[in-house]
Amino acid sequence: MAWLSKLWNTLRSRSLQDDLDEELRLHLDLRTQELERSGMSAQDARAAAMRQFGNAALHTERMRIMDVAGWLETFFNDLRYGLRQFRRNPVFTAMAVLSLALGVGANAAIFSVMNDMLLKALPVRDPQQLVSLTNPDEAGLWIGTADGERSIISYPEFLELRGRLTTLSSLCAAQSWLAKWQVRISGGQMEPVRGRLVSEEYFSVLGIEPAIGRVFSGEDAVGPGKDPYAVISYDFWQRRFGGRTDVLGTPIKLNSATLTVMGVAERGFKGETGGQNPDLWIPVLMQPFVDPGKDWLHEDPSHSLAKTIWLHAYGRMKPGSTLEKVKAEASVVFKGMMEAFYPPTLSPERKKEALSQYLVVHDARTGSFNGRAEFATQLKILLAVAGLVLLIAAANVANLLLARATARRREVGIRLAIGASRGRLFRQFLTESLLLSLLGGAAGLAVALGGARLLVRLLSDPEQPLSLALKLDWNVLGFTMVVTLLTSIIFGVAPSFRASHNVINPGMHEGYTETNPSRRFSLAKGLVVGQVALSLLLVIGSALFLRTLWALQTVPLGYPKEHLLQVGVDGETVGYKDQELAAFYRQIAARLQVLPGIRGVTYSELGLMTGGESNVHVEVEGFTPQVDEDHESRYDLIAPGYFAVVGIPFLLGRDVAPQDAATSHRVCVINEELARRFFAGRSPIGRHLTATFGEERRSLEIVGVVKNARTRSLRAKIPQRFYVPVDQVVEGRKFAGSFIFEVRTASDPGSIVSAVRKAIADVNPDTPIDFATTMEEVIESRTVFPRMIARLCAMFGGLALLLAATGLYGLLSYAVTRRTSEIGIRMALGASRVSVVRMILRETSTLLALGLAVGLISALLSTRLVASELYGLSRFDPASFVFSAALLSVVALAAGYIPAARAARVDPVRALRHE
Repeated sequence: MAWLSKLWNTLRSRSLQDDLDEELRLHLDLRTQELERSGMSAQDARAAAMRQFGNAALHTERMRIMDVAGWLETFFNDLRYGLRQFRRNPVFTAMAVLSLALGVGANAAIFSVMNDMLLKALPVRDPQQLVSLTNPDEAGLWIGTADGERSIISYPEFLELRGRLTTLSSLCAAQSWLAKWQVRISGGQMEPVRGRLVSEEYFSVLGIEPAIGRVFSGEDAVGPGKDPYAVISYDFWQRRFGGRTDVLGTPIKLNSATLTVMGVAERGFKGETGGQNPDLWIPVLMQPFVDPGKDWLHEDPSHSLAKTIWLHAYGRMKPGSTLEKVKAEASVVFKGMMEAFYPPTLSPERKKEALSQYLVVHDARTGSFNGRAEFATQLKILLAVAGLVLLIAAANVANLLLARATARRREVGIRLAIGASRGRLFRQFLTESLLLSLLGGAAGLAVALGGARLLVRLLSDPEQPLSLALKLDWNVLGFTMVVTLLTSIIFGVAPSFRASHNVINPGMHEGYTETNPSRRFSLAKGLVVGQVALSLLLVIGSALFLRTLWALQTVPLGYPKEHLLQVGVDGETVGYKDQELAAFYRQIAARLQVLPGIRGVTYSELGLMTGGESNVHVEVEGFTPQVDEDHESRYDLIAPGYFAVVGIPFLLGRDVAPQDAATSHRVCVINEELARRFFAGRSPIGRHLTATFGEERRSLEIVGVVKNARTRSLRAKIPQRFYVPVDQVVEGRKFAGSFIFEVRTASDPGSIVSAVRKAIADVNPDTPIDFATTMEEVIESRTVFPRMIARLCAMFGGLALLLAATGLYGLLSYAVTRRTSEIGIRMALGASRVSVVRMILRETSTLLALGLAVGLISALLSTRLVASELYGLSRFDPASFVFSAALLSVVALAAGYIPAARAARVDPVRALRHE
């Protein structure tokens, strides 16, 4: 077919040309005949007719432009001509394409991650019909009372909503976080898997079909523990079972549940949550067996008003329903549910708080993603930074095209002299710019694929790795095409206009040089000034994020992070309850304490920087509350010796000791912030703090005050907190099923992890160990996003410096070449080499000063957009601004010195002979 298309184009081109030639001959013949009739000879009449008609080639060109096929032919001819020009100038082509590929590729890579995580609809049936009755950007487990917006719901609440909402055709529930379990497959060794508990309607609501076998449905819901099935993901089937069809019926032992694989989900389905890749899905009614000792399926307001809130709810709208209708109905139904749940005997204050709860319905076509807002902010920052890099690259290419246009002055002059129009030349040069941008865009797609994978690795947390498809779908291709076309317009219009508006006669002179260098380079200088300004903006941003990362990594924790290991142990899943759990954890602590290389062992409910938190209502002896914050405090359950092992210094009083047992006087230790807020100017030792755990109020005597310590966040203000001995479990407060051991070591804590695991297995070989990480690893995981931003901004800042230096070097090098004769005359008249270097560097300094001024003003105005991402410094940080300006100045002056030094070596005799 290609040869037919080529033949048709050839015949079409010849036919058009023949028609145009015939029409021109007709006009000339008619005019010649008129002149002959007026008395002129045939020869004179022909010559006069041709003079009056004008440039025949120009008329032919204009007529061809009016024809669509002719226009397309001209366009393709320009493309072929451009390709020949690029082949003749491989260095220019390589530099321009590489600059554009880096800029376009960086933008496409970031957009591809953003598209996959935030914009792309779930690969399910009719995703536009999906809604979420919970907040798809939040996740976790909450046991207690709540108020305000409910980000997640309990299982009984899900059942109520499923039975009462009429605007939805179906509703399903899913565990709000991706669980990590230890399982035995077909009786083999324990191995980790990631999975989620979901209601039986999960697959039907999302419209997912099985690859093999079947998926569970509402008909499979019999009762707690009576749905022992599992559906595995397609990826897990391929990875773990090699895609074998005999996987159906495979037993999976998970704690006290024995599950049977009933099917494999269809290929490409990774759940309703972005960036995660579950291995299996289990019916939610198996929860008490998957998590032994925990019942998250029932609520009993006669026993406790506390709720176990842990599920997301997703529904499919009925035909004719809208998001607004679902919102209105869900609000009314949920309010009625809350009024029915809480007893009428509840105090007015507690009732007002309880009934303040409400649901917010969200569009769920893109699924859920915990931390979506923070992730989106980070990617938008990166996209803006990559956009600035693309502008700098475009300016660089524009300068290259300006220099190339000057070099082609003689060609343009000749073409104008023989009749080419300036518009025709403008279109040709603009076509070449478009071709250049298309080459850069195509190369940018290759850069984007590798860059996106690198970005995912930088964003991934080892504990929760991101799983993205990263395919070049139409969204990514469309974005890349738009960026490419905009770039071609940005860097192509001005050089094309300049190239097509050269003066004819001087342009045809081989040795022509302009005499006004300041005017000659006004546009090029403006581009360089813009490059310097944008580069300074990027370098300042890089400095701010690097300093933020340093501040986060060196923020005082209140305890030494070195030689500290944290181990998460869940004793409840192996059958221990209440005081049995207490004895079980004491036994583990005793076994760990005697291991070689361990200096101290303790444990707590929340651990350090694990993300867990507990909050209760408090009343403090001798203090009158003024604001809401005066009624609450954070707290933690701790074992004896906690502060000594962790390394939190005491200010007053004593540590929790072994004698603080269940039957002894109830005590607590408070932190410095709680003492400052409630005991300003008074000693808290011996005073009492009354805390409300569930429905029980307990008075605790304060026996110690410790310094503030960061146990949950590196950024947030340290809250008021008190610590309760773990053995003094108060009534109405269920003993925690899992605890986190803090182990202080004499050397590298990572080297004793295997010994710690073995010691715990010696106590009970079935004990699940949730994690075993050093405190340094924990802190590093807390800085994943800041580290990624700092690294990428630093990389982009370095690239911007390189591009700006290249642009400045190219401009000055070309200026020196064009001014060779001028420099030769100056040196012939006595100018020294130092003065020549000073002259070139003066021009460099002028451009640099203008760029720095514009860049500083831009930075002062734009850094407010990233102020929320900074820590430990203001957005006007003087050190970052001064360092960035100094670094850019050094790079720019170095780039300017090279052509200046070359100018100083010009031989006056050779320069004048060349002129």
